[in-house]
Amino acid sequence: MKRLYRDSCIRTTEGGVYVKDLRIFEPSRKLEDIVIVDNAVYSFGYQLENGIPIIPFYDDKKDEELLHLTQYLECLFRTGGDVREHNRKAF
Repeated sequence: MKRLYRDSCIRTTEGGVYVKDLRIFEPSRKLEDIVIVDNAVYSFGYQLENGIPIIPFYDDKKDEELLHLTQYLECLFRTGGDVREHNRKAF
């Protein structure tokens, strides 16, 4: 329902490392219900357990990363509960 891009991030270093801080959604959304999907693991460094790492896409016609992600997200939806618990087991 919401997407965060670089302008929604916190710059944490002089070198330009950007982190997405999910606390901006509180109190309207609970962290147990939010995931971050990103190919840069450091981007969800403030809430590691909410992160779903993916492989970057570079024009590979055989790439199936989004299919795997869709299956995982559907599993999260079906099983319900705290997404962080599922992510701890999966990642």
